[in-house]
Amino acid sequence: MGDSPQGVGEVLMAICDEISRTVELPPPTDADLLNLPYRTFERYLKQVEAKLDGGLIIALDEFEKIEDLIEGKKIPIDFMGFLRGLVQMSSKIAFAFAGLHTLEEMTADYFQPFFASVIPIHVGFQERAATRQILANPGNEDFPLDYIPEALDEIYALTHGQPYLVQLLGFQLVRRYNDFVFEQGRSRDPVFTVEDVEAVINDPEFFKRGRYYFDGVWGQAARGADGQQAIIQLLAPQPEGLSLDVLAQSTGMNDADLQEALNTLKRHDVVEETQGSWQIMVELFRRWVLQQ
Repeated sequence: MGDSPQGVGEVLMAICDEISRTVELPPPTDADLLNLPYRTFERYLKQVEAKLDGGLIIALDEFEKIEDLIEGKKIPIDFMGFLRGLVQMSSKIAFAFAGLHTLEEMTADYFQPFFASVIPIHVGFQERAATRQILANPGNEDFPLDYIPEALDEIYALTHGQPYLVQLLGFQLVRRYNDFVFEQGRSRDPVFTVEDVEAVINDPEFFKRGRYYFDGVWGQAARGADGQQAIIQLLAPQPEGLSLDVLAQSTGMNDADLQEALNTLKRHDVVEETQGSWQIMVELFRRWVLQQ
């Protein structure tokens, strides 16, 4: 969504550009979109629909930016209602809103038009088997490297299958191997061990490279229910977790507010409850918090 100084016409212009590359139908002129944005976009979608053999999903990443644009008076308050009308216009065209929050967590006045019709799809973490598969068998027949089972188990224990961190660890392992073998000209077995995994995460640069995930989770915890960041800070030194009673005593929060904060963190895959103990799900995130 990004910044759109020209308002809603510029937002729809960006969407039209992407659609035109996909369906090979020239987009409307910039002047038409800036002068009559809604009517021009609606007509264009009808032309697109007539050209479609199947369906078209228009995906808006970081949809929370819509709220920022509305509050900055760069796009009108009725923008979400306009999109809702487009969804109703055709069964061939759908919208997917991808972001860190559910629509219900956003400002209701802006996003309410979609509440009755959205289908929430939670994109969670990979299972242990999927994590092992994607690392050891990345779909490239020429990939000569392998992992001992203990190394794959260690990666899952550190990441809980969080996709970004799994990819980052795998990338850094290969990068380290290439430097050792091809840059330094030294020989070694093409098999990653637990020691290799530890060397990667103990590199001071690792947490800097993963800052997009770590900063994102931490920043997300500052929005919505109060007390989320305080709970994370309390749980970070406790890998085995803390009970609800201890958290209540330590935070000074009442039961309702504490439960709301925990439920929000759980919904965002930050914490989990195991046998009455609340703990941070991703070990690497727990370690990052301790370093802050």
